[in-house]
Amino acid sequence: MFSAVNSFLNSLDDKVWGLWLIILILATGIMLTVRIRGMQFTKLGLALKSIRRKPDGEHGEVSSLGALCTALSATIGTGNIVGVATAVVAGGPG
Repeated sequence: MFSAVNSFLNSLDDKVWGLWLIILILATGIMLTVRIRGMQFTKLGLALKSIRRKPDGEHGEVSSLGALCTALSATIGTGNIVGVATAVVAGGPG
């Protein structure tokens, strides 16, 4: 039973992960960059300036940098946990 599932997943893996997927991901990134007119580049200065700005003085208010660090740590932490779990399932411990 397990060998049949493994065989199916291997054949599916061979069809899904290939050069065409890399091209699709790159084309999607280029298309989105064109559609939003390169906002990730043109607004970089504004983003960095808003990160360095201090809060208005309200007690208990979270700074922009604090909010960014919290969001990134939640995202990266979750990705690391899922990545390790996937690696252990795929290749076994060790």
